[in-house]
Amino acid sequence: MDKEFTTIDDIIKALYTAVSGPPGGQDWELERRICHADARLVRTRVSENGTPLAWSYDTEGFIEATVPLLEGRSFYEIETDRRTFRFGNVAQVFSAYEAREGGPDGELLFRGMNFVHLFWDGARWWIMHVIWDNEREGVTLPGPAWYADEGTGTP
Repeated sequence: MDKEFTTIDDIIKALYTAVSGPPGGQDWELERRICHADARLVRTRVSENGTPLAWSYDTEGFIEATVPLLEGRSFYEIETDRRTFRFGNVAQVFSAYEAREGGPDGELLFRGMNFVHLFWDGARWWIMHVIWDNEREGVTLPGPAWYADEGTGTP
């Protein structure tokens, strides 16, 4: 039996590893291995006039859209806090992150939250959906006490 991504911790670590690295150093093969064939990745932001925007991608579309954004950049996304709720074969992970230029100790670019839906197929976890947003005026990450209450269900 394949032992890859048998824990929620494994797959969330892989999520951040896949998009992080020196220029051209992202691991897109890892991205493909963690995402279910039906996965959706949704990038959000707010336009200059305040309109919320969202772009929804399958895994290949996400990779194609992200490569030009990271071209020539040393970009690292680092998980800073996590809250997980599991019920049977599904889990919802609220994963706070920092994006940094040049490495884990580099310049802070922004902070945000990934909302990750996972599916357990009996052998491993799969990413089914990720949607994220970044901090901005009026939208800040919750404090440490919020992450301390882990919700769990049966394995």
